[in-house]
Amino acid sequence: MKRILSSCLLGVLLTSSVLAERASAQVEVILGNNHQHEWREREQRRLVLLRREREERERREWLRREHDKREWRSRHEYDYR
Repeated sequence: MKRILSSCLLGVLLTSSVLAERASAQVEVILGNNHQHEWREREQRRLVLLRREREERERREWLRREHDKREWRSRHEYDYR
């Protein structure tokens, strides 16, 4: 009887440790995916910020070029008549 009980107990322990290991792995995957999701969100915000900065820089450069063109034309206005 003791032998049967010890075999059953050993089986229960092994089964529970295997199940606990699987559950632990699932929790790790869930948390890992969450970290990945957070990283993706941070990366997306960073890319949006970089795009806005680039667009603003390009807009300032365009405005400066337009200003330079107008200024050049005003200095050389007599050439156009």
